[in-house]
Amino acid sequence: MKRYILNKQVRLKHDDTSDKFYAFCIETGDHFTLNKTGFTILNYIKEGKSLEEIVTMLAKHMIVDEKTVVTDTIQFLELSEKNGIIAYM
Repeated sequence: MKRYILNKQVRLKHDDTSDKFYAFCIETGDHFTLNKTGFTILNYIKEGKSLEEIVTMLAKHMIVDEKTVVTDTIQFLELSEKNGIIAYM
């Protein structure tokens, strides 16, 4: 089964002081501001969770229907892959 993986050069950070979330590439210096859900998704990927597992866990905590969770999660993953934060293996 193919899974997304976090780029080895990417570090995830939560700044407790400002309560902001970031993905930072140590190789290029690129950084991306994330919302809490995006940060959670990337941490799930870091833990080796599949898309199905991620959607199931997110849907438990979201007010929207599961179809919306799937659509939004896939869009986020595609954008993250395009920006080199993750890869699909």
